[in-house]
Amino acid sequence: MIETTIDRENNLIIATARDTLVEMDFNNLSDCINDYINSTDRAPGIVLNAESLPHWKNSAALFAHIKLVRDHQKILPKVALVSDSATLSLMPYLVDIFVKAKLRHFPQSEFDKAVAWAATVDDEASSLKMLDGLPADVIAYEVVGTLTSRDYQDVLIPLVTDKLKVHDRIKILVVLGEAFDGATASAMWDDVRLGLSHITAFSKLAIVSDIGWVRQGAKIFGPLIPAQLHVFENNGIEDAKEWIKS
Repeated sequence: MIETTIDRENNLIIATARDTLVEMDFNNLSDCINDYINSTDRAPGIVLNAESLPHWKNSAALFAHIKLVRDHQKILPKVALVSDSATLSLMPYLVDIFVKAKLRHFPQSEFDKAVAWAATVDDEASSLKMLDGLPADVIAYEVVGTLTSRDYQDVLIPLVTDKLKVHDRIKILVVLGEAFDGATASAMWDDVRLGLSHITAFSKLAIVSDIGWVRQGAKIFGPLIPAQLHVFENNGIEDAKEWIKS
């Protein structure tokens, strides 16, 4: 079931998912979102609180979920997923098709932080801070703010294309530190497409981050990619630079 709480002061709808999800749960959540938008003329931020891994009861529930996403995917500004489930932290299926929304995962211990983030209005475009002082075959950057599809289309993909014109293989160093504020689903999809289209083009990948789901994801998916992958803690950025240069 999905229980909803409306916080008009902070322009939020908090949806708590438990156990088995049925068709009516998604219909009710959809109605709640629509009623809120119609009565306030504002699109709310969404906090999805999944204390455990919920699942659909049947195909009708699945189709209702798909309809909910389809009807609201271009409307909602932010979706925060709160869960300690490793599966949901790596594959947030409840939110990953809200392509216009900013997405971010929080552990249960940071529920209040998730609420504060989802309630924040920030129309600032995210940015990539390029890191200098590394060899020409290295693309090094820090994500400041929210990683978006525009970052891939305007910066990363052209950079990779240009580097591969003069280097057989290239290296990537990415910093996801305290300034990293999550990624949109479309950025995640662009990341997958970039990796698949250049699967043999990368010789090394260094990730600098203390974020749990980032480190866990690297541990799980690292063995599946042909590049050497190493994850460093935030205070190990200089070590990451030395490793990527070698």
